[in-house]
Amino acid sequence: MKIWYPLFIIMVSALGFYSFNSESNSSLIRQDDVVTTFAIEHLVNEIYYFPSNKPGVSETEFQPLERFDLIFVGYDLNAKHVVENTLDLARSIPGVYTHMLAYIGKDADGFAYAVEMNSDKNKSFSIGVNGIEVGGRLYVYCLGSDYGSKECPQDNYIYGIESYDYMWAKRLKPELRIQLKHSEKQLIKTIKEDLLNAHPFQLQFDLSLETTVNKKIPIVDDGRQNGSDCTTYFISLFEEIASVCLDDIRMNAKAWEAYYLNDPIGQQAIIPKEYNPFNSENIYIMEMLKHSGYFAVDNQPRKTNCTDRREVHGITTPDLVFNSPSLVDIDPVGL
Repeated sequence: MKIWYPLFIIMVSALGFYSFNSESNSSLIRQDDVVTTFAIEHLVNEIYYFPSNKPGVSETEFQPLERFDLIFVGYDLNAKHVVENTLDLARSIPGVYTHMLAYIGKDADGFAYAVEMNSDKNKSFSIGVNGIEVGGRLYVYCLGSDYGSKECPQDNYIYGIESYDYMWAKRLKPELRIQLKHSEKQLIKTIKEDLLNAHPFQLQFDLSLETTVNKKIPIVDDGRQNGSDCTTYFISLFEEIASVCLDDIRMNAKAWEAYYLNDPIGQQAIIPKEYNPFNSENIYIMEMLKHSGYFAVDNQPRKTNCTDRREVHGITTPDLVFNSPSLVDIDPVGL
């Protein structure tokens, strides 16, 4: 007993030293490590005070974000500063909010990070067997420090959220959040793998040379199998890894068509000439549907890993997710 007791003390001390140094090493990570090696597993999981504002409100408020809270952003389409290319993109996505990110943690300097799916700067695309393939991938994005008091040391992002007119965050409701936390390590591990592998961007509908013949525009919902857009990445990630599913977040082909045919903003939506497989001109989606005979086709229902084993089909959008009953508000705090 006298021999083993000192040995036990030494072992416990060694484990404590290792644990302490592991935490210290984690806290040493800085922006360069995050954006070059994607070492997101070392980000500190702590509250980030996010500068936000609602549509039509200029006053900035500060929301206390926790890991995997979702950030929604959008443009005021009547604002003079919104350039035409931005309008093209914003009009083609139904709803007030047209892009979505997820907060994942802070580095040693207190800078916060999110991950997002986005298209690339050059708007590259190709037309293959599977239709249009748009250049883009999963990015890790530096949001800045608490309350927006400091900008990130490196600001080399293609699209900055500061270019949006409004941004607001929401959180999974408590029971879903608890369920998500059980898979937190696996979620971070999967996101890192997707960053390292440049998980590709994928549109939620298929336009191909075959479309010009049969006039069909199939809706695409295959999880993360062949790529994702800004919404489907997180929705599918939560479904596949954590068995967490959100309610009322998809629109079917009929609702998708109705947006472009009947909504005043949707009627202005175009397929930019850079992505047009038919010719080298901008084309109004409304004209394709109303006068040229094209029509959307629902995808086959897809089985999920959700707790209730539900089947899903249709297109997800940031605005539908924002308004889902599966999310709750994050009350802002004062300075």
